[in-house]
Amino acid sequence: MAADVIELIKQDHREIERLFEQADQHPARRPLLKPSLAALLIAHDRAEEEAVYPAVREAGAEDLIVRSQQEHLKTEDLLAKLTRVDADDAAFDTVLTQLSDLVTAHVKLEESEVLPALREHLDEQQLGSLAEEFLRSRTKHYGELPLVRPIGVLRQQAYNAGLVGISDLAKSDLEDLLWKLSAS
Repeated sequence: MAADVIELIKQDHREIERLFEQADQHPARRPLLKPSLAALLIAHDRAEEEAVYPAVREAGAEDLIVRSQQEHLKTEDLLAKLTRVDADDAAFDTVLTQLSDLVTAHVKLEESEVLPALREHLDEQQLGSLAEEFLRSRTKHYGELPLVRPIGVLRQQAYNAGLVGISDLAKSDLEDLLWKLSAS
């Protein structure tokens, strides 16, 4: 059985923090760090949305999931902006700082509220099974680009964000709805 899902999530958080630190301290490495950061953040966020957030919702913390999903949407929007900006452009620093600040606050929320709620409501075997689901999902989504989402991902994100009655919406309508949510 895989490790505890909470520890896997925290390991990803530390790696994401390390990548931000490297991008901040070593501007010459940014062209190489940018795709690594985007790939890890997208895969991590989508794995949480798909595998972890339903379990947190069952633990009775739906309000935390709605907030976390909104932060994921904003993260993805900023990642898309970051990937479009040249690493030598002055705008890169601005977007990188916004993204880093958002992700840092999100990590703090997850590690202080979301993950403890999960640990409180699941036993070690369930946390191990969830770790396997998280790893499968993260592997499946690794390499996906920001804002390039299949309809299933859009529906999961909308559901996690607390949107109801969206199952019949077209892909473009879901994308528009989630974009508006990320901008709020």
